[in-house]
Amino acid sequence: MTSTEMTRPLEAGVRVSLELPEAGTCVAVVASTGETSLVLDLLDDILEGELEPGSTFDLFMPRSEGIYHWLCSLSAAPEGQRAEVELLNSAMFVQRRLERRVEAEVIAQVRRIHSARRGRPYELTVADLSHGGLKLEGPQQLSTGDTLEITMGLDTRVLVMGRAVMAYPTPTGSWVAHVSFLEGQREVIDVVDAYVARQLRERRA
Repeated sequence: MTSTEMTRPLEAGVRVSLELPEAGTCVAVVASTGETSLVLDLLDDILEGELEPGSTFDLFMPRSEGIYHWLCSLSAAPEGQRAEVELLNSAMFVQRRLERRVEAEVIAQVRRIHSARRGRPYELTVADLSHGGLKLEGPQQLSTGDTLEITMGLDTRVLVMGRAVMAYPTPTGSWVAHVSFLEGQREVIDVVDAYVARQLRERRA
């Protein structure tokens, strides 16, 4: 596989996030790219034992159109804040929501999921909903690439899994996260679709 196939659209200078099994989300900048490898400058501190040679983790790169995702393996122990990783697959792409959205203003319990661990719950507001995802707003900082468990009351109480395609602070100090639903949740998405359809009908009435 050629460099352009494996590393596209990565290039030196772009910011990425790593989802590490033990450390959670870590932000890094691409220093250089090889045919199937990257050299990263880690912007967050990693404790000893949290990133070992041969360990695998997910790497995400956000873009306005969506988020790119690779599975990676650490090639060697990090030297200071610099790490070299091997890409194990070509980029997978999660597109930002194109479906029609409806305002929701629904209170949700949100947990980060790292490896098999569930983080503590935070209360955030679901600002809007669509077939493919939702927007979260609130005081809790979220990171692009976070895997999230979201429990909310629609026509019934539902638990849905999603990934933060983009997360950023607002000028007022709160946080916004655009979340894309993960695949394999047909029954839950049916509940979301029914809620969205009802909201649209009520607004047309």
